[in-house]
Amino acid sequence: MSANDIKSAIAQIVKGQSKQLLVPDLDVNTGDLEITTRDFIREAFQENGIEVEFSGKGAFEKGVVIDIDEEVMQQLDLNPDVLRFGQTVVRVGV
Repeated sequence: MSANDIKSAIAQIVKGQSKQLLVPDLDVNTGDLEITTRDFIREAFQENGIEVEFSGKGAFEKGVVIDIDEEVMQQLDLNPDVLRFGQTVVRVGV
């Protein structure tokens, strides 16, 4: 999964057009970047005012919303009510 695919999927999630991002593996590097997919996803959500925390291992790992910066979301013309605390937004799958 490319960095652009991930950013596009996250954009759909923060706009309320999609519920979750399904990724095959969180431990691999994203494209040509020297960063794991997990960290890239975390940073991409953060840019949109959403803090995501990962828990679990392997196929059972998931990312959940732990904080929402409503001010950042409003500056980006996003509706903070689209997401809620504890919502699973990332899952590992094939």
